[in-house]
Amino acid sequence: MQEFQSREPARQQGQEMVGVAYFASQVVSLLAERNLRSPVEPRPSLVKSLIKASLSGSKDQFAELLADMRRARVSVAALADIYIPLAARTMGENWEEDEMSWVEVTLGVSRLQSLLREIGSAWAADQAGDTGHGTVLLIIPDREQHTLGPMVAMNQLRRFGVSVCLRIAPTTEELRALMAQRAFDGVLISIATREKLESVSRTVAFLKKHSASPLPVIVGGAVLTTMDEVATCTGADLSTNDIGEALGSIGLKFDSQCVLKRA
Repeated sequence: MQEFQSREPARQQGQEMVGVAYFASQVVSLLAERNLRSPVEPRPSLVKSLIKASLSGSKDQFAELLADMRRARVSVAALADIYIPLAARTMGENWEEDEMSWVEVTLGVSRLQSLLREIGSAWAADQAGDTGHGTVLLIIPDREQHTLGPMVAMNQLRRFGVSVCLRIAPTTEELRALMAQRAFDGVLISIATREKLESVSRTVAFLKKHSASPLPVIVGGAVLTTMDEVATCTGADLSTNDIGEALGSIGLKFDSQCVLKRA
């Protein structure tokens, strides 16, 4: 069963989340149900509309976005894997260029994360019992501010039938207890900045030392865009942002036909 521990504030409630809740309730059943098997060229107009909707939070804005995405035959996978991360990245760039305020970016990205969390429930690997496609531990280190990327990765893993145990800023005692209770096929660690390399290297060493059997550890995240040899720096077995490559290195079959969807 999927486990999710978060130290983030409780999910926003009230009028400002009506649009997100509406969109999430409709998107899986109404958008084209195609797997993301080939490169998708995102449409700038849809990215702009997604940003606009996430900033407003209004039901009308999200309804208009849903209609546009249906006409463009955007798949749910493309929305989760391409459009949401691109919208968040674009808002960050707009803030750097003084085109958006920090408050706007924070609120917009928060709604995107809420949306990703909601639509991710459709990929119910962890609600379907033993899928036979493996179990991985996904770790977000302490004081990491960027969690949207790992959430995208978690949704991708769940779509491929992999059960995910997510831990945010786990202590060594938490990891020790977890390793004693669970048998994982592998561990994925998301790293956003170089400052986390030293602490992640200690986590990797700890995991390998306390695992009852050889445990593949893969590192990924935004840090891979700024430096090479991340695996060497941390003692991990592989560094990649490609979920298929990560699963292959763990020994789990990357099979797009095993995607699980809620009926």
